[in-house]
Amino acid sequence: MGAFLAVLFACVRLFAADLTPVPKLTDPVMDTAQMLQPEEREELNGHLLQYSREKGSQIAVLTVPAISPETPFDYSARVMEEWKLGRKDVSDGVLLLLVRDERKTHLAVGRGLEGAIPDVYAKRILQDVLSPYLREGKTGEGVAAAVAQIEKLIAGEKLPEASTQSDAADDRMGNLLVLLVVLFFIGAFLKMCFGPTIGSLLTGSSSFGAALMLGLGVQAGLVAGLIMTVLALIGFSGLFKIAEIFISDGGGDGGGWHSGGGGGGWHGGGGGGFSGGGGSFGGGGASGGW
Repeated sequence: MGAFLAVLFACVRLFAADLTPVPKLTDPVMDTAQMLQPEEREELNGHLLQYSREKGSQIAVLTVPAISPETPFDYSARVMEEWKLGRKDVSDGVLLLLVRDERKTHLAVGRGLEGAIPDVYAKRILQDVLSPYLREGKTGEGVAAAVAQIEKLIAGEKLPEASTQSDAADDRMGNLLVLLVVLFFIGAFLKMCFGPTIGSLLTGSSSFGAALMLGLGVQAGLVAGLIMTVLALIGFSGLFKIAEIFISDGGGDGGGWHSGGGGGGWHGGGGGGFSGGGGSFGGGGASGGW
């Protein structure tokens, strides 16, 4: 029995080793098969990033050379499991997969959008919208048209606003910064009353408590407390000395900031900070080809 299990485990490992790996998610458009023109990829990246910020839902496009021996559904399920597209409590993520060498497609729909994009609609998007463009070699136009249809269907679903949580977090962080400035001056008074060490510790602990009261969590509270403890210890004179060091170091190389690259600006295809929001996948969607 033990030998049988060992052989079975070895076979499973061998099969898993042959599977196409899931790329790390860095942008909404992961064109690993180079099926899009650079300008198409950059434009679509910018659009989907803006869409995610404004609407909250996440749409990702992935192109890969091949996925055999897996089916488009199986590979898409692995991608959705790893990327976790969509917001955690909403699961409003969508994945559009194109398999270049096998001429296959799949549209994977997060749990929260299965009502807005039922399987039959997903099939129509692949067959009636995307495939005709792909057969003519117009991949960029086809993907853009498919994304537009996906967005129209999502618009018909009542989903939570995108900015509610982020705006609340920004407000709490802004309140904390104002409070920390006030605590810095209070810390100077505490040092006069209790001495440098105790006064600084009281300032740090007060900052920790302020972060907790504002709902920023223990980690943010610890960071705020540590920073304020150090600032209280060094005081105004220490801050001025640090500022002088930075100013003197920055003046010796001719001034200015050097990008080291080209003409600056944002580049959609270059490994940004896009990531999934914790959404889940329940198997919704459809497969197609061209």
